[in-house]
Amino acid sequence: MTDDTTTDRATDGESTADDWLPADATHPLADRLAAHTIPIDTTDPADDPDDLAPVTDRLADARVVGLGEATHGTREFFRLKHRLVRLLVEELDYRLFALEANFTETLAIDEYVVHGRGDPKEALDGIYFWTWDTREVLALVEWLCEFNEGRPLGDRVRFYGVDAQFTAGPAGALLDFFDDRDADWPTEHRETLSALASDGLDVDEAPAEVDEPRLAAAEETVAALDGWFEREATAGDERAFALHRRHLRTLEQTIESARAGRDEGLQAKARRRDRAMAENLSWALDREPHDRVAVWGHSAHVQRDGRDEHWGTGTPMGAHLADRYGDDYYALGFDFAGGQFRALDVSEGHELRACSLGPPPEDAATRLFAAVDDPPWFLDFDDVDDERLADYFECERPVRSVGAIYDPEDEHDRLHDEFRLPLAFDGLVFVAGTTPARPVERE
Repeated sequence: MTDDTTTDRATDGESTADDWLPADATHPLADRLAAHTIPIDTTDPADDPDDLAPVTDRLADARVVGLGEATHGTREFFRLKHRLVRLLVEELDYRLFALEANFTETLAIDEYVVHGRGDPKEALDGIYFWTWDTREVLALVEWLCEFNEGRPLGDRVRFYGVDAQFTAGPAGALLDFFDDRDADWPTEHRETLSALASDGLDVDEAPAEVDEPRLAAAEETVAALDGWFEREATAGDERAFALHRRHLRTLEQTIESARAGRDEGLQAKARRRDRAMAENLSWALDREPHDRVAVWGHSAHVQRDGRDEHWGTGTPMGAHLADRYGDDYYALGFDFAGGQFRALDVSEGHELRACSLGPPPEDAATRLFAAVDDPPWFLDFDDVDDERLADYFECERPVRSVGAIYDPEDEHDRLHDEFRLPLAFDGLVFVAGTTPARPVERE
């Protein structure tokens, strides 16, 4: 098993917010907030979970738990989320795990987690995202496999990706499906499907630059294949058909996002993506016999209310989940005071490196959180019955919010997001000092 279980406090020996925190350590609401926080003793996923018993109580009634993160490259977030996944699996009988990663490509991880087949390092490499190609995520994948070993098949944790950003995986899976069946399918679309499986649609380009003829051909192909599945719905293995219809749907979702981006801009593309992730998570929950799922993604995706982003008004995945599951959905956000994280630095030609943030905005909730002693800690916003705190949180407050991109020239506008926190999240985890997530080591 990956050596990623060294016991530590998130603040031990690491960079914190010492450059700005001392001046804020007398925040007038710090003692009031401290009365409602639940200390977390360690970030070590293998440590005794007794300190998390109050957290278990807060999550006990949830059916879907969204595990956010304030950056895509923070070791402490990943280890704490691993601890929480273990808690959900072992204490609350969760048997579904979902990740902000492409649906088709992530099935190789499910194969390893459920059956122990394949190489987990290769499986992580195969989902394209450097964000999850880390020793911390690998440790979680290996633990899930270890947990499943020897259990009845119906009691094993399943692993699903819910994202739809690339065409290669689903298009390739569909080609294999039709070739294996030697099916009478619309073969005139093979060339387009093959192109989608190899060259894709350049979905990472600026939305307006997606090639219109290729996009139109992809849309025509998806429509033709959808018609074929409708006609052949009762032929063959029902579960295999359902799986490959989901491959087709995620291919369609990617194409829909590309179309929305080309015709309407980045905002529309982002809305489509979040809607797709919520749809795919619900599909997995409906498909499997288990009725609880933990979903891992950025806090901006798991938040439960729509709001203004730097690119416009958006409806995140969590808002769709809240609409569908109501109080059965629990959104957990994350914030941090200081330290380092991995990100693509635009000032260095998008080099992937260790980055850090300066002081947060003056009105940031991060400043209050950093003045509360003994992080990491957990806060459930329903526990906040203090009128002054309620008034404070009634206003939109910035918190740290870095995705995969770091721009040192735009810290307060694009590296922080504003939330009415009790509306956006049911709970929050705060960490003081952070360190970069560690990439998987390969020969």
